[in-house]
Amino acid sequence: MQFFNPVSWRDEFSMVIEKATDGGLQAEDWTLNMEICDIINETEEGPKDAIRALKKRLSGNRNYREVMLLCPPLVTCINGTCLNLLSV
Repeated sequence: MQFFNPVSWRDEFSMVIEKATDGGLQAEDWTLNMEICDIINETEEGPKDAIRALKKRLSGNRNYREVMLLCPPLVTCINGTCLNLLSV
């Protein structure tokens, strides 16, 4: 049950972002990128949580590979797959 789960929605979203931008990935994981879009579109707070998680992952990150892997989810969201993100 989600009610008794100690992991908050934002933490769960941050974990998906971290998996999608893991420096050990050989290429973009489009399954995770689409999951990010699904999470954004599920709730009203999804777009705000997405921006927070993406900023958190990007700020102060010196790993070039992780920063570059952050681009595909952003592009996917901006291109209209995640229409709710554009309303933030």
